[in-house]
Amino acid sequence: MTRITIRKIIFISSEDSVIIKWISLVTFIWLSFMVEIRASQESISGSNLANLIIERLDEEDLKARPLIKKSRVFTGCAEDKVVISKRDKSWKTIALTCKTNKSWNYTFRNKLAGSTGPKMSGQLSDFPVKRKKKETKLVFVLNNGKIKGDRIEESDLVLMDKKKILSYGAFSDLKLVLGKQLKKSLPKGAILKAAYLNPDWLVYKNQRIIIEHNIGEIYVKMEGIALSNGAKGDRIQAKNVSSNKTIEGFVEGAKKISIFRKVY
Repeated sequence: MTRITIRKIIFISSEDSVIIKWISLVTFIWLSFMVEIRASQESISGSNLANLIIERLDEEDLKARPLIKKSRVFTGCAEDKVVISKRDKSWKTIALTCKTNKSWNYTFRNKLAGSTGPKMSGQLSDFPVKRKKKETKLVFVLNNGKIKGDRIEESDLVLMDKKKILSYGAFSDLKLVLGKQLKKSLPKGAILKAAYLNPDWLVYKNQRIIIEHNIGEIYVKMEGIALSNGAKGDRIQAKNVSSNKTIEGFVEGAKKISIFRKVY
C-alpha cells in the first residue's frame, strides 16, 4: 500500500517577513521598557537597607555596621523583596539579591562588633558597635505570622524588649494598632511598624464626599466623588457632582475635603 502525505506549504513574502521582524522587535523593546519602569518604581534608601542588614545580623546575635551611604537610593527592588546573605562564609561581606529582579545584586563590606578599620566618608559609621548601656524599648512584635490584608488583633501581639535602633516606627500603645490592616505579610517575631500598616483613610476612592470652600466669610458646601483614597491632611482630587469639574482639596475629616484649587 502506498501512503500519500500532503503537506501545506505557506509562503511568506519578503515584505511580510520584514513586517513580522519589526513587530517582534517593537514588542521586545516595549516589554523591556515596561520591566525597567516597574523596576524603577521600586526603591530603597541606603539608610533603610543598612537597617535591614542590622536586623538580619541581629538574628545571628551579631552587631553589624554595614558600609553603605545613607543618601544613596537603590532602585529596582522593594524593601520586602531583599535577600541578605553572607559571602565566602563570612558576614564581613554582605551579599544582597532581590526575589523579583535577578539583575539586582550588590556586595558591601560590613564591620562586625569589635572589628577595626578606617572610617569611610559618608558611610553609616554612626551605628554603634559596642554599648556599655543597652538601649532598648518595649515594642509590639507578632506572636504569630500574618498575611497581607489581615487585621491586627490583641492575640497577635506580645510586648518585647528590642534595641531602639531596630524599633523606629514601632508601637507600644495597643490602641494605635488594634484593627489596623497589614499591607505586607509578616513572619512570627517581626516588629510591628507603621510602615507595615495601611494608612487610616478618611476618604475612599469613588466615595461620595462633602467638598467645602471658604472665601472670607462665605462658606460653600457641595457634593463630590473622591478620585483617590486620602488620610487626614492628604491632598487628593475629587469631582464636583453638579459641575462635573475636577478639583484638588485637602482631607479634613471623614468624607470631607476643603478646596485647594480647580484642576479642570
